[in-house]
Formats: sequence, C-alpha cells, structure tokens
Amino acid sequence: MKRFYGIVLGVLSLAASGRSAEAAMPYASFSGGLAMLSSIDRSYDSGYALAGAAGLDRGRYRLEAELGYQKNALKNSVADISMTTYMANGYYDLELPLAQVKPFVTAGLGVAEFNDDNGAGKTVSDSVFAWQVGAGAGFSVSPLVNVDARYRYFSASDPQLTGNSRYGIGSHNVSVGLRIGL
Repeated sequence: MKRFYGIVLGVLSLAASGRSAEAAMPYASFSGGLAMLSSIDRSYDSGYALAGAAGLDRGRYRLEAELGYQKNALKNSVADISMTTYMANGYYDLELPLAQVKPFVTAGLGVAEFNDDNGAGKTVSDSVFAWQVGAGAGFSVSPLVNVDARYRYFSASDPQLTGNSRYGIGSHNVSVGLRIGL
C-alpha cells in the first residue's frame, strides 16, 4: 500500500506543478471488467479486473495513480493467479467538437505484485515491473461524470512463481467504469 501512496503523491505533484495547475481538475475513477490473462507456459480462464484511481484532468491530458486487482483461474484446475497493480497512467483525450463522446489513448508504468495459489494452500508471490497501453472512450452523462469504456493490454516482467519458474504474462482487459470530477 505504501507503493500506491508513493505513486499517488508523485503523479499528483507532477501534475500539479507548473502554471497550468490552476486549470487541473481532480477526479476519481472506478472500473471493472473482463480480464483475459495469457502466458506461453500456462492456460488461464477469463477472470475479472477491478481498478480505482485518483488523478488530475488538464483538458486534453490526464495523469493518475491507479490501484488495480485482477484474478484468473488456471484452466481445469483449482489453482489461480491474482495480481495487485500500482500504476502511474497518462491519458491523451481527443477532442470532438460538440460531441458527448471523447476518445482517448493511455499508457502507464508501475509495479505488479503476483500471487500464484496452487489450490492446496501454498501461495508464491513476486513483485515485478509492469506497463500497460490502451484506448477507449468517455461518454459524458453530466458536467462532472463520465462513463468510460476501454481496452488495455497489460504486461509485466516475468514473475518467478510456482516451481521457481518465470512466466511471461500478458493480459487483455475490457472494462467499463465511472470517472467523477471532484
């Protein structure tokens, strides 16, 4: 949790610095959706991903600190893998004149803490570097509330998990969420 607080403080201080800080609007966002984890070494069932973030909106640009959680089960097994992510994300919003829809692209860097549960009560954990890229659209439902729909590709350095093996892990996620101006 200390990592998340550090990322939040770093992102918000970076976003709040400079002359345009007066124009930056703080926001909070929450999302959930489908997570399709892939690995060359293992096969996983589709799982779920949840995320919450705090950020600053500067018009076309947004910076945020995100805390996420994802869980997927190993195919045909009681074993599963979960991860908690601590990400610093940047967004570029594309302006469409007079439209309530605002497409965006995003990229982020951070840390992923993996927990590999073999189903028999033994869990192996590892923390590694992580990154993500994605795109989506925000739909304005009021001046301070947006519904966001997005796709992201998430990847992490190979965590060392069950059997002391390193697994190449990537995840395709589709989510829907709320972004609320504060």
